[in-house]
Amino acid sequence: MKKILLGALPFLCMFFIITFIHKAKPIQHMREHAITAQHGLLTLPAHGDRDIFSIKGQWHFTPNQFYYFRDNTRPLYAPLPGRLSETSLKTEFGYASYGLRIVGLNPNKVYVLQLNHILSSCTIVINGIDRAGQGQPGVSAQTEIPGKTISMASFKPLKNGTADIVVNISNFHNRYGGTDQSIILGSADILNESFVFNLLFYNITATVLLLFSMFFIMLYLNYKKMPYILWFAFAAITISIRISVFYPHILAYIWPTMPWKFYFILRYSSMPLAALFFTIFINKIFNIQYVWIYRSIIAICLSSTAFIAIAPTLLVSRYLYMQQTLIFIAAIYDAIIIIRALFKRKKSAVWIAMVLGILAGFALYDTLVSQWVISGKLLLQEGAIISIIIAVIMSIDNYATSIHQIEQLVEEQKRIQNALRRFFPNQLLMFLQKNNITEINTGDSSELSMTVLSIDIRSFTSMSEQLEPDEVFILLNKYFALVAPIIRKYGGVIMKFLGDGFTALFSKNPDAAVACGIEIQKKLQEENIRLGNLPAIRAGIGIDTGKILLGVIGNDSRLDSVVISNTCYTAEELQAATKVYSNTIIISESIFKSLQYSENFHIRCIQESPVIDTSEQTVIYEVYDCDAPDTQDKKQKTASYIEKALKKIKEKNYATAQTYIAKSLEIFPEDPLALHYQKVIRETIYNL
Repeated sequence: MKKILLGALPFLCMFFIITFIHKAKPIQHMREHAITAQHGLLTLPAHGDRDIFSIKGQWHFTPNQFYYFRDNTRPLYAPLPGRLSETSLKTEFGYASYGLRIVGLNPNKVYVLQLNHILSSCTIVINGIDRAGQGQPGVSAQTEIPGKTISMASFKPLKNGTADIVVNISNFHNRYGGTDQSIILGSADILNESFVFNLLFYNITATVLLLFSMFFIMLYLNYKKMPYILWFAFAAITISIRISVFYPHILAYIWPTMPWKFYFILRYSSMPLAALFFTIFINKIFNIQYVWIYRSIIAICLSSTAFIAIAPTLLVSRYLYMQQTLIFIAAIYDAIIIIRALFKRKKSAVWIAMVLGILAGFALYDTLVSQWVISGKLLLQEGAIISIIIAVIMSIDNYATSIHQIEQLVEEQKRIQNALRRFFPNQLLMFLQKNNITEINTGDSSELSMTVLSIDIRSFTSMSEQLEPDEVFILLNKYFALVAPIIRKYGGVIMKFLGDGFTALFSKNPDAAVACGIEIQKKLQEENIRLGNLPAIRAGIGIDTGKILLGVIGNDSRLDSVVISNTCYTAEELQAATKVYSNTIIISESIFKSLQYSENFHIRCIQESPVIDTSEQTVIYEVYDCDAPDTQDKKQKTASYIEKALKKIKEKNYATAQTYIAKSLEIFPEDPLALHYQKVIRETIYNL
């Protein structure tokens, strides 16, 4: 809710500013009086500067004549506001003069007679002088120029406080001839001030709606997962255009040379376009529709707009009621969709119900005015402003919710990515030259020079047989929780877990893999991981380096990474050999020769020929940095004897080899390696 209020704050401020300006306008301080003319005569009561008069009633009527105050031969009367069909002409089209004498005016005061938009054109003559007009009245469609604005006729009464008003009206381009709104009379200062204020107010309102529209169009361009925002923006643009072509006719003042036909199209097309955009908006936001009805409304709205654009204006205005019927059909359909959305508890249904209710109420009022059922001012634009503000708050609410959902989704994706890294680490992506796990496909592969470390728990099978299943996993997780961070510390990546062991890859020089193996062994000795009375976990480590083929195998539903390489096989064999030689870390000859700082490690050769049948490696080495200092010292002192014994074994000189082994045992009687070879040599000599 906090985000909604913050997001809506600028729009609410605009709305309150507009409302404040509207409430503060000069007309709010006027005293309006409704008065009625009888038989072409209007007598004003005593009045002050702030009094204005809303005039209705009977005017003198002279058909088929201009500039006639009245026909003295046969006096006729006609209502104004009114239309030509309500006069003795009994037709919608034609021309005539309306006359009214006003008495009771202040001869020292300047007045304004305000005549709202006439369909089609008029001139106002006061005391024999043309004061204002809309377009140019004519005696035929060819001579008439329709008007686009209201008329403000300023005048000063005669000395006797009277004024003779003549309104020349013609209509050959529209369905109606005349006006449906009261004629206003009042002080020139106050009415001119009020009109200028209204012009400014509606101009600001139309501009604000356009800004709203641009805001939501930009919002849509940056976040296309809310397509209804775009249609909402189009609806707001349509309302903004409608405001500019109705009272006080802002567009006509901004663009006075605008063709009347274009102005007419804008006025009439704003109705079907508003219905079109709002119906699409409803469909997009709720994703509920009765397909054929929805498509029919869209087609009719588009056809209606095209009809307005290309058909003669007389034909268009004659079928205005069909346009209004279309609006109500669309409103009823939209109302049904909103009701369904309310029952389904769709998000924003309450907001949209408020918007539609307001629009429908004002649209009904405007329809009654335009059909001459009641007299008044068209107010749909005011209702649209309120509706737009509500829809703005709703859209910000939806946008804030979407952003919150996106934030949650991003967090979820981060958690998923972190989880996936545990199955497919970033280093493997880097090895495969991929930026993201989503780029991984079956068949992706890469040939690399890597160091491979293989590790396995000693006697794990027999240990697990003495534990409950859950205890087995508790033990393994403690073990992996200890070992995995050390692998990462030295730049390694665990390629594959194999029960109680795993294979790790190192892209750096072999020194890192050897140092990693040493730290793992030391940590296992320090932590002494065990369960119950079972012995602490001990592990064997084998390390080799060389070319590997890293790739992805599987299908669309299941992928896995795999390493194809003799290097991995050799590392596993060396790890297995730690059981034979009773040591902790064995490295290959390739590793030994590749070490950049071999002097930093305690290394001794433990095999020089494959006659032992433990490995295909010709020469393999033991790394004993993790042994106790006393043991390290003894292994270092006996290293030369062991090496000489291995060379003699290679030469099959077993007697001499036995001598060197004996000398080694004199220094280090508990040496598992020397004891192993002593046994092997004796068995070999016996078999000979």
